[in-house]
Amino acid sequence: MDPKLLFCLPQGDALFNPLNTMFIQMACILVFSQLFFLLLKPCGQAGPVAQILAGIVLSPALLSRIPKVKEFFLQKDAADYYSFFSFALRTSFMFLIGLEFDLHFMRRNLKKVTVITISSFVSCGFLSFAFFYLLKPLLHINEDYFTFFLVLFITLSNTASPVVLRSIADWKLNTSEIGRLTISCALLNELSNVVVYTTIIAFKSKPSLIGDFFLFIFMTGALILLNRFLAPWLPKRNPKEKYLSKAETLVFFIFLLIIAITIESYDVNSSVSVFIIGINFPRQGKTHRTLINRLSYPIHEFVLPVYFGYIGFRFSVIALTRRYYIALVIIVILNLAGKFIGVISACMYLKIPKKYWLFLPTILSVKGHVGLLLLDANYATKKWWTTTIHDMVIAALVITTLLSGVLASFLLKAREKDFAHEKTSLESHDTNEELRVLSCVYGARCARGEISLISSLSGSHGASNPFTPLLMHLVPLPKKRKSELLYHEHDEDVHVDDDFGTNESLMINDSVDSFAKDSKILIQQVKLVTQMVSMHEEICNATEDLRVNIVFLPFHKHQRIDGKTTNDGEHFRQMNRNVLRHAPCSVGIFVDRNITGFQQPHGFGSVQEVAVLFFGGPDDREALALCKWFANNSLIHLTIIHFVPEDSQPESPVRNVSPRDSSDVLIEVQGINQIEHEADRSLLEDFHNRFVSTGQVGFIEKRVANGPHTLTILREIGELYSLFVVGKSRGDCPMTVRMKDWEECPELGTVGDFFASSLDVNASVLVVQKQRHSHDNFTDD
Repeated sequence: MDPKLLFCLPQGDALFNPLNTMFIQMACILVFSQLFFLLLKPCGQAGPVAQILAGIVLSPALLSRIPKVKEFFLQKDAADYYSFFSFALRTSFMFLIGLEFDLHFMRRNLKKVTVITISSFVSCGFLSFAFFYLLKPLLHINEDYFTFFLVLFITLSNTASPVVLRSIADWKLNTSEIGRLTISCALLNELSNVVVYTTIIAFKSKPSLIGDFFLFIFMTGALILLNRFLAPWLPKRNPKEKYLSKAETLVFFIFLLIIAITIESYDVNSSVSVFIIGINFPRQGKTHRTLINRLSYPIHEFVLPVYFGYIGFRFSVIALTRRYYIALVIIVILNLAGKFIGVISACMYLKIPKKYWLFLPTILSVKGHVGLLLLDANYATKKWWTTTIHDMVIAALVITTLLSGVLASFLLKAREKDFAHEKTSLESHDTNEELRVLSCVYGARCARGEISLISSLSGSHGASNPFTPLLMHLVPLPKKRKSELLYHEHDEDVHVDDDFGTNESLMINDSVDSFAKDSKILIQQVKLVTQMVSMHEEICNATEDLRVNIVFLPFHKHQRIDGKTTNDGEHFRQMNRNVLRHAPCSVGIFVDRNITGFQQPHGFGSVQEVAVLFFGGPDDREALALCKWFANNSLIHLTIIHFVPEDSQPESPVRNVSPRDSSDVLIEVQGINQIEHEADRSLLEDFHNRFVSTGQVGFIEKRVANGPHTLTILREIGELYSLFVVGKSRGDCPMTVRMKDWEECPELGTVGDFFASSLDVNASVLVVQKQRHSHDNFTDD
């Protein structure tokens, strides 16, 4: 073979090969996009805005107007290279979007997503029809009116889901309700546009293509079934490996590209098929974890920036005349107006909070993906299509995207509190709302206990309550050791593993996969690798980014096979204390006695007995509120043990005082203790009406005089239950007075410390602390 062809060297008099030019152009886009991102990030702008601006800088509108730059970037044969490379990029990120898509959220909010999408379509359709007769003479459209109307409708109604997804992720809204709702609406809108446009064009130009649609459906379904066979089979070939090999991973991409290229060869867009294949890929197991691991970084950091930059690179208004500029302004205004009218109308109908009414239509107005794909296809059916109209429509899409992105970022910055994580306690959290739990583990031993908690909170099989469990593998970085030896002078037995926590990760993955296979509950996994000194800060930051309601931490001691406990290290204990002090959500410390205590409900042969101890106070109320999810699990029998003072008498929190005159009424509000007592009584009454009166939960009342009396009762019930749930702090409670004299672990509270340190108790213990709104409220009782 000619070396020039082998190394893509220029042919003839050409200065550069188009393939070389394409890669240099991509490098320039990445450099400029990073520069713009660094400049615009302080203003709150998302990555796609910076990347599109980078493309515009390199486009024929600016730098490419220079003759030498134009000769380099705009070569006559470059279009074929760009077309195929764009197809490869699009296939990869649409498959990844399908893999990462939150299908459970979509099912729960299908009505909202559908209503918003349909309302947007209707409003854009009306505006397209209303302004069709104005744009037709302005652009000199003399034939093929229906195709022009269809292109105008698609231009106004489409939403670029990759732009939305990347922007939402940059703003850290991808775990919020509004963020996931926005992503779901964008995806449904985009895929609906592709289906509508492709189907209508097929009926109009190629009636025989309708029969080919069944072939596409069959091929897509066949690959989905093949993936369901390969995904669990391939990991069995090398069970000791953390991920699949690169060759095994390549198998999936080869099959995916075959399907995509086959569909594209019929001049039909393959985005829908690729997305459906991704969304139907088995979510649990090593195969899914491997694909996510190997696709996420290159696509988010390389593929999407280049793709967005290429959108901006196509921006050109050099050839536009006055009437095309007028049409350009009209289309940009219609793009924004159509989304605002449709989406705000849907928000009013669905009773979505008003604080989201401006943000939702603004971010859903971004264009660039489907608009470009459909405008570049089926040239033969667009008899009115010219280069000038093409440039005008592209400019409209780019300008609308920039305006929408900038406006959305300013809305977020101006109303930051409205989009921040609402730090609500479990006490005010209903079981019909999504419960997001973050379980932190150091290794496989901790993971088994944390998975047992997740299993308990998930409810029974077939439960419809929304529940999102997350498992965070904490990997402490070893301290740097100074050595004067060179690398080759070290002992051969010394091996440095670059992938920290590999062996533990493999065992954790096996535990998670086994649980997912038995329970059909998917656990999202996260790894945190950092110095032990700053680990609590990273955990607290993660709780806000992931918007969790409660974080579970493992106790710094574990139970050995002989039943005795071993200390894992004081640095783990200090980390737990720091998280308790600074966490923006509720915290639970789990003392796992996996041999004699609580077992995983899914797969366990009998119903387990769980007791929640209620003395009163914010932490006990939070512990009782958490037990609402335990009560919904048929494999757990929950009992409330209410401790009350022997001399207690029911009191009213408010005393009515006779009015001083005929027009004034004085209400004397009693102290904080009485308010807390009323809150305790209200929660107990609500829990009793919902669960105890129906026989779903047991209730026992214990009257105690002081701390020693309480200890006696705790010893009596210590062997009756497999798990005790208790609040951490209860202030100066007379029922636990004098119990602090022999505390070993103050971070567990008096009652939790007794259960954790007592040799007479073999049950597991979960100590719950309600979120502290201020660091000053923290006390190590």
